[in-house]
Amino acid sequence: MRTVVTDVLEWGHYYRPGSSGIRAVSLDGQVAVEATGALVTAERPEALLLVVEPTDDLAAPGTDGWTASAIDRGAALLRTANEYATAKVPVALVTDGRWWSLVWASEQGSSGSGTFDGALFREEPDLRDAFWALSRLASLAGGAAERRLPALLSASVASAEEITDALGNQVRSAVELLVQSFSDSHVRTLAAGTSSPLPADGHQVYEAAVTVMMRVVFLLFAEANELLPDGDLFHQAYAISAVGERLDERRRHAVGVEGEELLEGSYDSWHRLLATSRALFEGATFEDLRMPAYGGSLFDPQRFDWLMATDPSTGRLCVLVDDRVMSHVLRAVQHAQVDGEDRTVSFRELDVEQIGYVYEGLLGYSARFTEGEEIVVGLQGPEQGSEPVIPLMVLHDLADQAGDDGKAFAKLLLDWLKREQPGAKPRTALQIAKAYDVSGTAEAQDDARRLLRPVVRGRALVEELIGYIALIRRDLRGLPYVIPAGGLVVVETRSRATSGTHYTPRSLAERVVHHTLEPLVYSPGPHQTAETSHWVPISSSEILDLKIADIAVGSGAFLVAAARYLGRKLLEAWDREGITREDVTAEQRRRRETEARREVVAHCLYGADINPMAVEMCKLSLWLVSLDSARPFSFVDDKILCGNSLLGLTQVRQLRGLHIDPTPERVSNPGFTVDVDLLLQRAMEIRHQLASTVSEADTMRSTRAKRALMRQLDNNNAVLRDVADGVLAAGLPLGEAREGARRCLREIVLCPNERLCLRR
Repeated sequence: MRTVVTDVLEWGHYYRPGSSGIRAVSLDGQVAVEATGALVTAERPEALLLVVEPTDDLAAPGTDGWTASAIDRGAALLRTANEYATAKVPVALVTDGRWWSLVWASEQGSSGSGTFDGALFREEPDLRDAFWALSRLASLAGGAAERRLPALLSASVASAEEITDALGNQVRSAVELLVQSFSDSHVRTLAAGTSSPLPADGHQVYEAAVTVMMRVVFLLFAEANELLPDGDLFHQAYAISAVGERLDERRRHAVGVEGEELLEGSYDSWHRLLATSRALFEGATFEDLRMPAYGGSLFDPQRFDWLMATDPSTGRLCVLVDDRVMSHVLRAVQHAQVDGEDRTVSFRELDVEQIGYVYEGLLGYSARFTEGEEIVVGLQGPEQGSEPVIPLMVLHDLADQAGDDGKAFAKLLLDWLKREQPGAKPRTALQIAKAYDVSGTAEAQDDARRLLRPVVRGRALVEELIGYIALIRRDLRGLPYVIPAGGLVVVETRSRATSGTHYTPRSLAERVVHHTLEPLVYSPGPHQTAETSHWVPISSSEILDLKIADIAVGSGAFLVAAARYLGRKLLEAWDREGITREDVTAEQRRRRETEARREVVAHCLYGADINPMAVEMCKLSLWLVSLDSARPFSFVDDKILCGNSLLGLTQVRQLRGLHIDPTPERVSNPGFTVDVDLLLQRAMEIRHQLASTVSEADTMRSTRAKRALMRQLDNNNAVLRDVADGVLAAGLPLGEAREGARRCLREIVLCPNERLCLRR
């Protein structure tokens, strides 16, 4: 290994063996690791070398009482060196002789790695050359600083944030395209004189479109990380990673014949996605494939049963999404457009937190059906996915007021958007004025007729729209965004401008969680003494007794970090207690780490959010961080709940006394008979049964059994929920509304369905 470093990587006499005092220690002080050597130029370390015992995987948890992997230990050495040195050491090279990993740690606390298999260097010269180019002396310490590896890594971190932002914008556009496709099915059935296959509430349609996108991303992530069953049958019939590429190939071959429109006549990808979703929820067993019933509300076919509804006369699905749409939907999440460059997204490298952030941007939107003869058009903007929409009649009114004056039109339009859609991002006044003027030219109007013909029925409507063609944006297919009368349009919600959605980087979430939970997993710990060698880790049972709640959970970034942190601490506790003594391979350690996370998710983590879509996103994040290909999803329906964390009852005595601030007399004699304590006791018993990991091998712990328990819990709590809502509403100072709430509370107590009985 020294020969590789000094001769092949050209470190030569700049390589200094020995730790130079650089060592990292586990928090309990029981395990320490020292640098094997360093690349030193001008008495300044440029990189560290850490040689470890042979392993199957440098990323596997440690087995010596410290669960940090070899890669994590390399990052810990960098942090230690940077904490005490004036000159920062950005890179460490970690190896066991076969595996070589470049590890880096930023000043903000984030870290990353790239691992190379030395056994393949002879067979794959490109892999060998890439390792050499990144690890050689010139890359780490030679030439201009901006051309060295540390500068490349800093640029890579910035690029990752750009890709995350780009994905967020593209996913919003993809959801909008799905809603358009659902809307097309709705408009077609109405035109044929039959009933619509869509629900009457447009927001339900929007939630379905978001759920479809969440399914797509889950599948891409799980397939890339080999978290789903492997085998030819799965890849041929269920996997979707390669579907986008196959559709692109069909589209390229179609150019010059019928173009991309050829894909509009087939629906294979949509059927495949629905079939895969159902198989994941219910399970599938064939000779060459066994897929457990993963469960999870994300894939529940009954949640949006209208997506699976069929026409009784033909047997075809009532709601169809063609392959042209699916091609762009898949491309929106598999490729990121950054500064005009098409970058392929690696779901193997994408953090769960990044996926959560991508979807949090969808929370500020909904969908509604246009009213009467209303026609809506989308306007162009600087950022894909955040552009405004406007009724065509409003555009006509603004144009009538402005006449031929483009600047006046731009001012009127921006004023209207500021009032009606404060969260949207339109073009500048100068750009709008120019587009308004261009739309009136004969050349632009001839082009407009060609573009509008595929999306607009009726020549009269085409003539209405051509005067705004340069203002109208294009959807992902390149077609003008025009929603016909009776169609569905994606709109901002009132909370969009003030929703407070921000990207929480993994490094930030993990740092917050570390400092928050560290005092809870040691006794004595940091609250008792600053001397870490005196800290005593708590037992595995005590860890699983911890209860961690995020009351504004969003997509679950902090709960995901908590699952990782407590999972590591639980695995360390199991090691101390001898539970994992039979774990010898890296694969066994990885599976044990996943098991620890599943136990933490089942016993310790809770979350709430006022937005039901955020609840589903958080569930997705927890599934991804604890996914085991051979076992169902972690059951979190009883732990991640939809509700208002800032408004509600806080004490049982409020239920007992039927008042927001009950007197002792009212608590002892509230005036009605409902055994609050009995219902609460039953709820705790059910919750105790739910607080275990899912196992299809145990009938009482299966996903189906837990769903049945959840129904029992909901039924048990229904009375308490009604009473609590009434007490809260009656206690709010809302004037006349308060009296109405009191009347409603009395009606609840008077038991219209005999759940409560008046004791008078």
